[in-house]
Amino acid sequence: MTEQQKEKIRIARDKRIWSDIHGNIFAEMEDCKYLSKCGGEPACMLCRGDTGAGKSAVIAKFRDDHKRYEKLDASVIPVVYTVLPTKVSERGLLTSILKSIGPEIVDFKDFDDEEDLLREIVRLVDRLGIELFIIDEAQGFLEHDSRRLVYDATECVKNLIIRTNRPFILFGMPWCLHAVEQNSQLAGRFLRRRYLAPFRITQDQDRGAYIGFLDMLDEEFAKDLGFTEKAGLGSKDIALRLFAVSRGNLRVLRSVIDQAVVNAVRGNASKMEYDHFCQACDIFFPESNPFKIKSLDMIKYVELAKPSYWDKDAKRGQSPVVDQTYTQELKLSEALSAT
Repeated sequence: MTEQQKEKIRIARDKRIWSDIHGNIFAEMEDCKYLSKCGGEPACMLCRGDTGAGKSAVIAKFRDDHKRYEKLDASVIPVVYTVLPTKVSERGLLTSILKSIGPEIVDFKDFDDEEDLLREIVRLVDRLGIELFIIDEAQGFLEHDSRRLVYDATECVKNLIIRTNRPFILFGMPWCLHAVEQNSQLAGRFLRRRYLAPFRITQDQDRGAYIGFLDMLDEEFAKDLGFTEKAGLGSKDIALRLFAVSRGNLRVLRSVIDQAVVNAVRGNASKMEYDHFCQACDIFFPESNPFKIKSLDMIKYVELAKPSYWDKDAKRGQSPVVDQTYTQELKLSEALSAT
């Protein structure tokens, strides 16, 4: 490929279009940051969703909008992002946050106990202008194998909120809500709770949001990649087939679309064609490629019925994590009326 082709592919893969729910979450994250400067307790939020819902993309954009920068006399870190350690403990969480802040600490063993680590974080908050903390993979507060809530770690989050007087935003799988609710004092601080759902198409309003997302993405691709016309991502022939193969999962959806862009750019095409999507699906789903089925009436789809959750009544030997479930198969022809 030429350098120009590589640049077009990079632009396409980096392109992000946000649905209304993503936009609302960005706005609420900004609210948490702003309102916490206006007195009262810090405004905290819990954002949950299954894999592929867009959590990582939301975090990446928010961090990119609040990058670390240098002043004449000091560094400023508006947002501190950390991933909950695999083996969760109070000390592990505090150490992870300090490492994310990035002070030049040679050996964390120099801190005698968790109180020393907490005091160091509190000291750095004002010095570095920290306005908000993000903790990712919050489902780790629940130990999958032992089914135990790591209570000291959730207490640690509560103490961090109190001592730093800064807002915390937790991101995780849907069952991280169960972890927060098991600590009543922590639950009361995370009353803002948002769920990132996959796209749906059965209801008119949901289908409209899905088609609108694809139309916006199509518009951006045509503008930024130099295509002579749009691909018709929001048309029924493409949009519904993309839904059938992705089940509304944003990550899967973008993987197929991005590969179609690659196919078009490599072939120096003036636009993304139907065949480019067919070829893309052949890479990821060769056994169930809906673009190879001529009639939409012959294609079936499912959409999310219930997100994954933590079953506190699961029997010993059974996983307490219940995977997301989907509807029974429906015909795409039943979703055609508003497209």
